[in-house]
Amino acid sequence: MTLASENLDIVMAARETTPSVRVVMRLYDDDFAATIQRTLRASYPQAPTRSRSVSALAAPTFAAAMMGRHVLGVMPVERGSLLFTVVDVAGHPELEGRSVHEAFREHEWRVLAVGSAADRPAQSSMDTLAGIRLRQPGFDWRPPQGKVLRAGDRVVLATTRRGLDILMTGVQPHPADRRG
Repeated sequence: MTLASENLDIVMAARETTPSVRVVMRLYDDDFAATIQRTLRASYPQAPTRSRSVSALAAPTFAAAMMGRHVLGVMPVERGSLLFTVVDVAGHPELEGRSVHEAFREHEWRVLAVGSAADRPAQSSMDTLAGIRLRQPGFDWRPPQGKVLRAGDRVVLATTRRGLDILMTGVQPHPADRRG
């Protein structure tokens, strides 16, 4: 018997005994984990259920390490992940010359903060691997929606992996490829 089927047997036995029991499952395969979560939610709609793939949860961390200084952190959201990134505005047509509101791209990225690209603190005083001090004076964490982003600005974004890929490469994926 595999570990996944043992986990599933335990969950099913627990749900048979106490249908409202909270269940959190750790599975290897993300597609299988998603199927199990959907099935358990359909069978026990009033009970809190989560199933997660260990490899899917770890993947964003590895991707963040590969992207180096651009990624501040990664947060799993449902079956995907949200990346917190820092990007210099210069040379990004999706950002440069646009207002904070216009720079928003649904399901791809959102500007969280605006600062100066010239303000790069000494390596020893950085709060993150991305080279940005989160409490640095002059970094606006509530930028007005009408503020126009300029080449000398640096922004903190909440992005999907796909959104960061678009910003970093400038390549727009085929519309059929809508993975986050």
